[in-house]
Amino acid sequence: MPATAIRKVTVIPADPIYAQKDIRKKALRVAPYCRVSTNSEEQLDSYQAQIEYYTEKIAAQPEWTMVDMFADEGKTATSTKKRKDFLRMIKACEKGKVDLVITKSVSRFCRNTLDGLDYVRKLKRMGVGVFFEKENVNTLYMDNEMILTFMMSQAQAESESMSGNIRWGHRKNFKDGKVYYHYAGFLGYRKGEDDLPEVDQEEAEIVRRIFSRYLVGHSVAKIIADLEADGIETVRGHKKWNDGVIRGMLKNEKYIGDALLQKTYIADLFTRQSKKNNGELPQYYVHDCHPAIIDKLTFQRVQEEMARRSSLRKVSATAKTELAKYSGKYVLTELLSCGDCGSPYRRVTWTRPEGKKIVWRCINRLENGKKFCKDAPTLEESRIHAAVVSAMNEMFSLKTMKALLQDSILSALSEKGGETSIAAIDGRLSELRNQQYELLQLAASVGVNSTQYDEELNKISMEFSALIAKRNELEKNQQDIAQADKRAEQIAAGLDTVDTGITGFDEVAVRQLISAVRVLSEEKLLIRFKDGTEIEQII
Repeated sequence: MPATAIRKVTVIPADPIYAQKDIRKKALRVAPYCRVSTNSEEQLDSYQAQIEYYTEKIAAQPEWTMVDMFADEGKTATSTKKRKDFLRMIKACEKGKVDLVITKSVSRFCRNTLDGLDYVRKLKRMGVGVFFEKENVNTLYMDNEMILTFMMSQAQAESESMSGNIRWGHRKNFKDGKVYYHYAGFLGYRKGEDDLPEVDQEEAEIVRRIFSRYLVGHSVAKIIADLEADGIETVRGHKKWNDGVIRGMLKNEKYIGDALLQKTYIADLFTRQSKKNNGELPQYYVHDCHPAIIDKLTFQRVQEEMARRSSLRKVSATAKTELAKYSGKYVLTELLSCGDCGSPYRRVTWTRPEGKKIVWRCINRLENGKKFCKDAPTLEESRIHAAVVSAMNEMFSLKTMKALLQDSILSALSEKGGETSIAAIDGRLSELRNQQYELLQLAASVGVNSTQYDEELNKISMEFSALIAKRNELEKNQQDIAQADKRAEQIAAGLDTVDTGITGFDEVAVRQLISAVRVLSEEKLLIRFKDGTEIEQII
C-alpha cells in the first residue's frame, strides 16, 4: 500500500448504557463526611452545624439520596486509623452503597498527602467521587492530580504548623509547671470546683490498700487477686485489673502530690506514636501541686522494694533457675539464704513412704551439687518456722521490755530545750515497739490470712526505720553517751513478767520484723531483725 494512501477506519460507537455510567447518572447516593478537630464545646457546635447543613443540602437536591451521615468527633486528620466513621464510609463505598462523598474541604477529608491521594484513587477506581465544596473539586472529573496534590500538601503543611504550635505551647506550660490531669484514668482523684484535683476518699482507700499490701510483701498478682475477689472495680469500671495498671500506680508520683511532666512525647506527627522520654527532651518535676494520698516515705519505700524485686537474678553462674520474678507466696523465699555459698533457699516437697514433707534446700546445691556448695543442710519447714517464732518472742522478752522501758524513762529525764536526743529517739522506739507488739497480737488472734492491720503495721515500720537512721546519725556526731539514770533502773527493776502472744508463724509479722535469715548449720540460724538486732537461734 502506498504511503500516501488513506486508511479506511470504521467507528464503533460507545454503548450509551455504559458511557459515563459512574459520573453522569442523575440519581446519586450521597454520603456526607464531617469532622471536627477537638472535643471542645465550640467545635462540637460546629460539628452539629455541619450535620444540619448536609442534611438540608441533600434534601434540597431531588436527584440526591442520603445513604448515611459519616462524622468523627475530635479525631486527628493526619491519620485515618482512629477515625472510625471515616473507615466505615470507605467500607460502604467498597460495598457499592455510595456514589458520591461530599465534604467541606480537603483538610476535613485528610491532612496527610499520601493517605489522602491513596483514598481518592481507591474510591475513583470504584467509581466513587469525592466532592470538596470549598475547593469546588470533584475527583471523578479530574484528569490531573497536581492541583489536588498541591491542596493536600497545603493542608498537611497547615497541620504540621498547628501541631508545632500546640507542641510548643505544651512544652512552655511544662516549663511553667502547669500540670495536665486526665481524671478518667486517675484513681483516687476527681475534678474539683477550682478545676484542680481533689481526693476521692472512697477511691483513695483503694490506692492506700495497694501501696500497703505491696509493702507487706504481696506480689502484684496477689494484690490483683484480692481486689477482684472483693469486687473492687478499676477507675474505668472494669472488673479485671491489669498488672501494668498496678505497677503504674505504684510508680506514679502524683499520689504524693507531685508531678513529673513530659514523661512521653509524640515522635511522629502522622503515626501519632508515643515514646517514653529517656532524655531526648527535658522533663520538669513539680512539687506539691495537688493533695497527696500517699506520704513520701511510703512512696520511697515502695520504689526501693520495686527495685529490689526487679533486681533478682541468677544465684550463680551455673544456676538454672533465676529469681527474676518476685513471688510473695512464701516469705522465706526472700529471707532464707545459705551460710556456705550465700545462695537463696528454695521450698521443696519431698514424697516419702510415710507421706509428703516440706523442706527448704540451697538452690546452688540443689541444682549443681556438692561441688559448688558442700555443707548446705536441708531443713524442714516446720523447724524453721518454730525457730523464727522463738527469735521473735525473744525480741519481746522481759529483758528486752525492761531495756525499752528504761530508754523511755531516760527520754523523759534527758530532753533539754525540746532538742531531739538519742534517749528521746529510744523512747519513741520503745513506744513503737509496744504498739507493734500489740498489733501483732491482734493480727495473730484474727488469723494468719487477715490483712486488716497491714497499714498500721506498715506505718510503724516506716517510722521505726526513719528513727533508726536518725539515731545512727546522732551517734556519729556524739562523743559521749549519757549513763543510765538510777531512778530509771529502780522503776525498771519492778517490771512484771510480760506474756508474749506470738505463738504461730505469721507471714505479715515476719515481713515487718525480719530482714534476713541465714542458715549457719543444721542446728542453728542467724536471724537479723530490721532494727539491726541479730539473734543466733537454735533450731
